[in-house]
Amino acid sequence: MKLLLSLLSLLFALTCVGDDVLRVDFRERPPEMRAVDGLPSGPLISVLETAAHRIGIDLHWREAPFLRSLDDLRSGRVDLVPRVLLTEPRRQYIHFLPSIGSQPLNVRFIVHPGEEARLSRYDDLYDLSLGVKRGTAYFEPFDSDDMLGRVYASDDAQLAAMFRAGRLDTIAVLDIAPMEAQFQAMDFRDYSYAHYTHQQVLGNHFGASLKRYQRDRRKLYDRLGAELERMRENGEITLIYQRYGVKPPDEAN
Repeated sequence: MKLLLSLLSLLFALTCVGDDVLRVDFRERPPEMRAVDGLPSGPLISVLETAAHRIGIDLHWREAPFLRSLDDLRSGRVDLVPRVLLTEPRRQYIHFLPSIGSQPLNVRFIVHPGEEARLSRYDDLYDLSLGVKRGTAYFEPFDSDDMLGRVYASDDAQLAAMFRAGRLDTIAVLDIAPMEAQFQAMDFRDYSYAHYTHQQVLGNHFGASLKRYQRDRRKLYDRLGAELERMRENGEITLIYQRYGVKPPDEAN
């Protein structure tokens, strides 16, 4: 399977190399983007496709795990990844396009029923086995706190399975919908949410390959970024989100 995925990734890189083509990854992050019959769908997808069409470029989409997308941004095998949180470490290999809007991205913590009060403040995390997704940026100081008892997983499905098996006291969750979908697929309902929530409002960015930006894509990425800024300013992004029945960025919450 790993060999097949590597060959598919190589084929993807070799077949989408035109100057007017951008290679874009997507992943399951409802309600903003999801796969429908294997094809990308959702407001984030439509926003990028609209901007790309305006400046005369095509998009070649690939569904990929987020960790692989980050690796391919670093190497330049992929041009863009939607909804990448801006952090200083990521600036070393990602060129962030202008934000399409600010959104609340609170970090919540899944716990076993009856243990909601056990996690009522940040310091309570030190006493718990804490499930996190490898490569995900949550918030500072959480991301760099070496005293936390983290247990790493590759995706939501693995975290959900570990929690159901009793291997985790809590799971840090940035996106509630995908995690709850995993529990639903397992027919598992024995979970709740801790009293503690880290509240934050962050920009929604498309992450571009810094390597490609510095090498041969600067003008193209800048044109795309300028069009996204224009769409945000004139309200088009809000309209696209509303057509999908999804709360737009920048709206009051």
